[in-house]
Amino acid sequence: MRKKMILMIILLISVLIGQDQYRSIQHAQDDWQDYTQFQKHELLSFCDFLITEGIYERALLSLFQYLYRYPGDSLETVIYYYIARSYEFSNNPELANMYYNRVQEISGSTDIVFRAAEFRKMYLLLGGGEYDQIFEKTELSENPYDLIFRGYAFFHKMRWIEARQAFLAAEEQFDHPYYSKRLTPMFKAIDASANVPLRNKWLSFTASFVPGGGYAYLDQWETAGGTIISFILISSILTSSALLQSGQLTFEETNQAVIPVSGGIKTINGSFTDQRGYSVPGKISLTTANVKMLIPPIVVGAGLYIGSIWKTWMDVDEANKVRVQRFVGKVTDKISIDRFMDFPEPELMVK
Repeated sequence: MRKKMILMIILLISVLIGQDQYRSIQHAQDDWQDYTQFQKHELLSFCDFLITEGIYERALLSLFQYLYRYPGDSLETVIYYYIARSYEFSNNPELANMYYNRVQEISGSTDIVFRAAEFRKMYLLLGGGEYDQIFEKTELSENPYDLIFRGYAFFHKMRWIEARQAFLAAEEQFDHPYYSKRLTPMFKAIDASANVPLRNKWLSFTASFVPGGGYAYLDQWETAGGTIISFILISSILTSSALLQSGQLTFEETNQAVIPVSGGIKTINGSFTDQRGYSVPGKISLTTANVKMLIPPIVVGAGLYIGSIWKTWMDVDEANKVRVQRFVGKVTDKISIDRFMDFPEPELMVK
């Protein structure tokens, strides 16, 4: 019995000593630091997973949560960068641009994150058609990615020589077969765009003599259809019986309705007979003296016809421009600038 009591006392003392060691301040701080570091790593890993999977709305919540939990963290600029990217891929370029600017405000101009934010901003400018701003930003740059943006901007502006020069300069700066291979389709696209078959003004002029024909030649099908319908309406007005008769008479009226048959006036086989001294013509033709009613539709039709010929002639250059722009749009969809967006970017997780 005594041995059992001694053993229990020894166990109790061991537990108390162990608890005291675990409850020491240093021990608790170490455990808490390990716990918070684990949480931080898990949150970063979750953010990285969401961005990789393209779940940008949920990624934004987690990234802002990280900033709230760890203010002033060493990864703050990187977090802001991926907030901007998440806004960009959520089709919110205004907020994306705002956070890219925030990244550049709190980082140095030589930092990777600063340069990456600048390239992403130019990507937004290119997508928004702000080509002049790209020209201004890249005017004296020798950075190959800047030159790529410059080349695409010139290509969209249909300035083929400047586009080729920019891409050649980019190829020289990259100085690597990988980029030379990727740039080859752009040089071919420039040649193809510069040689897109254009509409001929004289053929357009000749086709315009047929109502709507000039517009059809220029692929302006809606305008061509509207012109044809307008001419059909005007033609129906000009040939309307209401304009060829006086009063309320129409061609469907019978002779009896025009001259009522009564007291000695009758018709035989549709012709009036002369009885009791009446002299009535056998045939009656209806005419009108109201020729002025024909003037407005004739003037409108002539104006529409002459106007369509003149507008077709004037629209040839614009139609050619639209045709080339359409071709350029197809090319840039197929050979997107995304193939060159491989510049260094900051990482959320060190792989």
